Amino acid sequence: MAEESLFRGARVREVPRANRTYPSGRVCAAEGCTTKLSIYNRWQYCWQHEPVHSYVARGKRRSRKEAA
Repeated sequence: MAEESLFRGARVREVPRANRTYPSGRVCAAEGCTTKLSIYNRWQYCWQHEPVHSYVARGKRRSRKEAA
């Protein structure tokens, strides 16, 4: 009768999603650059030749009451 209440537990959490990867062996597309790109670099250029990207703020948005 009380056997069911003897067991306690928590929900099984999901495994975090794996990082996106790109083909290995890629080289920077800038002329004369021989830098090998990481499999985690989504762009076709190395850090030195990559054009500037606009910043996208991520995170919790504050309500209008909090912002004022």
